[in-house]
Amino acid sequence: MKGGSSFWSTLVDYFLILSAIIGVGFASGKEIGVFFFNFSGASIFGIVAFGLLYLYLFFIIEHIKNKISLNNYNEFNKMLFGKMCKITNVVMLINFTITSAGMLAGADYLFKTFFNVGYHIPSIILSVLVCVLLLGGINKIKAVSNLIIPIMISAIVINSLVNINPQNINLTITKQNAYMAIYYGLLFGVNNFVAALPVLFESKSKYKSKVFVVLTICLIILFNILVLASHNFTTDMPMFEASVNVSAWFYYVYFITLILALFSTLMICSYNMQKIIFNNKKSLFSVMFVVLINLIFSQLGYAFIVKYMYVVSGIISAVYIVVMIILIISKLIKLKAKK
Repeated sequence: MKGGSSFWSTLVDYFLILSAIIGVGFASGKEIGVFFFNFSGASIFGIVAFGLLYLYLFFIIEHIKNKISLNNYNEFNKMLFGKMCKITNVVMLINFTITSAGMLAGADYLFKTFFNVGYHIPSIILSVLVCVLLLGGINKIKAVSNLIIPIMISAIVINSLVNINPQNINLTITKQNAYMAIYYGLLFGVNNFVAALPVLFESKSKYKSKVFVVLTICLIILFNILVLASHNFTTDMPMFEASVNVSAWFYYVYFITLILALFSTLMICSYNMQKIIFNNKKSLFSVMFVVLINLIFSQLGYAFIVKYMYVVSGIISAVYIVVMIILIISKLIKLKAKK
């Protein structure tokens, strides 16, 4: 029974980490198109770079957790940055707010575009659901992740397998594109890892089980690339456009998948914000505070957030992760020297 319990807890944490990393960019194919497909066959090098970066980041976080017995993200932040941790907290809050606001604005955009639903009703409904989950804490979030992530992955895989046309795939590799693909693959990885960082301290899964997280993400990216290579798309959501090729009902299933992807990212980023601001203390005030911040910033609109604020978020993520890696290596060297 113990083995079964261990397997189940590992599976729960597997979905939690995926929930933090796999957002609407994976489900829509937009981010994958921008960061990988533009380099044709060289995208494979980007996927490899992405996978190796994640394996290294997972390993180094797991290693330092065990070495110093860290219990949560706030402890990790204080250990790394010392008195500067308050500044890094503010920087990370800006990052998570941008992402959360983008998810809420994206929900409004989707419903307005396809169903002509206005008045920010979708973003308000998602915010209410987030309120309930935040009050329930990490266990509620894990339960929801275990519900929605299998649905998301299944829909993405089905959509990909049906829409991949081997006869239309023509991927070429050039030396210059290989270097650029690696660069953008690493950039993509850094940007998406930040949201997962706080929940990694809530995860009890070991490094070996996190390898399956990396394999899952790399396979999704590869499937999306092959779909992009098989068709000519006219929208910013190629996987959604392709979903109609599966069936009429699957088109609506995939629309729901996009909403789940938005909600997954919103849920995790809101949790991260509450964790940083209120040290994960659950109260109606703390929850409402976080939700209202996200709602207010979402009023800037989806187009503005994606075009301008996501760039800021990407820069913040890249700088933070680079500094974090340097400081972690420095700490580990000092610990080894003391022994």
